Amino acid sequence: MKGFAVLFCVAAGLLVPVSFGATEGQTMQATVLDHNEYPCDNCLFGIGDYYFCFAVNDKVLIGHEKIRTQMRKHVPEALMERGRTLPVRVDDKYIWVPQAKGKDLRLTQDYTKKIFLQSDRCQAAVK
Repeated sequence: MKGFAVLFCVAAGLLVPVSFGATEGQTMQATVLDHNEYPCDNCLFGIGDYYFCFAVNDKVLIGHEKIRTQMRKHVPEALMERGRTLPVRVDDKYIWVPQAKGKDLRLTQDYTKKIFLQSDRCQAAVK
């Protein structure tokens, strides 16, 4: 029984950083270059695709969010204002953008769609 208690405490100690706000990625300042979407306005269970393009240092990052139309509580206003600078966390797969209230918005990096209309830099970043 004593061995089980020690094992449980060690396992719980390893999980604490993961469960209480461990941060992923490196924090950097980003400028919103462009955004666009494939909405599904008349769909009861449809999925909308939202794309955001950021300039971070000398790189262009493109983030994608896919979400069911009825689940979207609000349009991420902070990401719609072109030219706005905001802090983001970035790793090899995701971009996390802080929201005014609640959890950070996690965007998956995606460089496959030529969807941007306002920025040549964003179009050039698409592979």
